[in-house]
Amino acid sequence: MRILPPAVATAVHVATLARRNGRPIPPKALAVLDAYAAPFPGRWLVAPMPGDPVRIIELFAGPGGWSEGIATVLGVLVDAVGIDVSKDACATATAAGHIRICADITTLDPEHPALRYTVGLIVSPPCPSFSPAGKHTGLEEANILTLCRVLAQCSEAGGFLPGNELDDWCEGCATCDQLGYHDGYAPRSGLTWDDLRAQLAPLTDPRIGLMAEILFWGFGLQAAGAPLQFIAMEQSARLPQQILDDIRLELRGGQEEGEWYWTTHGILEASRFGLASRRERVFFLASRGLSYLPTPTASVRQTTMAQALGWKEGERINTRGVRPIDPKTGRPKGGNEFSADKPSNCLTGKARTWKRVSDGLRLTTNEAGVLVGFRRSYPGEGSRTSVFQQLADVVPPIMAARLLAQFFGVDGEGLTADYLDQLYRMDELIHSADDYGPAA
Repeated sequence: MRILPPAVATAVHVATLARRNGRPIPPKALAVLDAYAAPFPGRWLVAPMPGDPVRIIELFAGPGGWSEGIATVLGVLVDAVGIDVSKDACATATAAGHIRICADITTLDPEHPALRYTVGLIVSPPCPSFSPAGKHTGLEEANILTLCRVLAQCSEAGGFLPGNELDDWCEGCATCDQLGYHDGYAPRSGLTWDDLRAQLAPLTDPRIGLMAEILFWGFGLQAAGAPLQFIAMEQSARLPQQILDDIRLELRGGQEEGEWYWTTHGILEASRFGLASRRERVFFLASRGLSYLPTPTASVRQTTMAQALGWKEGERINTRGVRPIDPKTGRPKGGNEFSADKPSNCLTGKARTWKRVSDGLRLTTNEAGVLVGFRRSYPGEGSRTSVFQQLADVVPPIMAARLLAQFFGVDGEGLTADYLDQLYRMDELIHSADDYGPAA
């Protein structure tokens, strides 16, 4: 753990005293903290007081899917900071009330002293390298091997080794105690996170290497002294199993007895949890205690695209304009239409071209947001193309809520059901009222 410069340490002391006495941090002290902590909040250099919301870092945070899942669906107050390179996505999240740092994650330091009180880490690396819509470069053997070689060095770079393995070497000698062996940490390999990032240079697509950030930041935060309790990751359902296994192995330790023993992962499909659009993704969880993936239950009410948007039954969606008719089926070739009487197809950036067949009206950004689970008033900053891409990349808030509820001790299933009822049933109530006509 790094030692703060004297002026910063003094500012932290002043800020701590002020907070203990129920006063805000003095402006002069806060200015010193902000300057040193940048781009992170200066107040994060000060230890949280009892009752303060937990601090969470979101990497590749996007327009706010995880953030909305915590704040709006679960109603949990957290002190979360999201980082993303997209200015439009950051602007969208900021307009929705979420904190964003617009920066390239690979240029930031996971061991920054401002992060030493972080409790949760959320990571959603970009998925085009692995997804069917991309070029599949992430599935090439040479790229997988390059990435996995770097993943295999992360725990040693962070100085992590299971304490019970170290205790087998000796029993409480002064040297080991001084070096921290018996606290579960070994001397670090000497490689920095930038050294490991440099080893990813041979990758044919740099985005593949962003998968390693989950371990760079997980072990980096731990090395900074952060009381990290959980890590959550989302990625394309096509993410190679070898990559998932290597991430899991590093977190669990070589003998699978590490501090992050509880890891789990699996593919979840969002419409099975009540979302009005299909979205299949792999989710990965690691925690200090038991963690699990949510499962859809029989009580989950399925929602069609038409129901979510308040449309009548029988509507169809055209996805790719006028295409030749297949004489055998009488339908356009290429499967460019689907029924709105079921959950919609998975939204991609190209969903901006979707049209309702009955009247030719294009899907609006607001409607697309509803399909992925955003509240109807949720903002969308940037061009139409940019907003649709943001919605295509986002983690649905209901999925974020179902995964993270266990770490906040709240009823994720019940709260998600309530949220979906409010989000998708309002149009049903409005149209049902219309059937009775105006009040007498």
